[in-house]
Amino acid sequence: MTDHHARPRGGSRRSMRWRSRAAVGAVLATLTSTLAVGTSAAHADDTGCPAGLNWSYYDWPEWNLRYWGADEYVVDSSQPTFLVAEERSVSNHTDSVATATFTSSVSRTYGLTLTVGVSATLFQRLTTSVSASIMTSTTTTTGVSASAPVPAHGRVIGQYGVEAYNVNYTLNTYMSFSDTPGGENCSLASSTQGTSVAPTVYTGWRVLPG
Repeated sequence: MTDHHARPRGGSRRSMRWRSRAAVGAVLATLTSTLAVGTSAAHADDTGCPAGLNWSYYDWPEWNLRYWGADEYVVDSSQPTFLVAEERSVSNHTDSVATATFTSSVSRTYGLTLTVGVSATLFQRLTTSVSASIMTSTTTTTGVSASAPVPAHGRVIGQYGVEAYNVNYTLNTYMSFSDTPGGENCSLASSTQGTSVAPTVYTGWRVLPG
């Protein structure tokens, strides 16, 4: 728990908080971790932290530093997309409508991608904030067929793959120097923008005009 003797009373308390946060910045700059990559420092105001965060306790004896830390993932936007595993086209050179049949022959796995943060934690947020159909990975299979009409003297394109989402999100990192996590001495330490491609459980063919 937090060392009570390392925190002065009265007017020196603000100065102590500043030094603690400066030490945290030095630790984060030294460590090779997601907190030290691509983050930008935010103004630290003791305005409290959001409720419901999953806190972890950190103890750095060499820095005489102890604090609680928590990450918050906020989904800024999401857009449906389609991850193409294979593509074929069929042309109809006759004067009547024809039928095109497509059969998959490629097995390919698409995993959840992200630019910042931890995939397991982001996955939990995406399934509640974007779609419950999102998976950590989805694999296309061979032997899946679909048929579609091809207009006279026309062309269609068949694409087989996985429905997915392009997601923009923000990773907020909070630090609390109180005896308990999220106490009065809690503030936003950094805020980082990230992107993710999240596959869903749905696979299949889609047919587009050529």
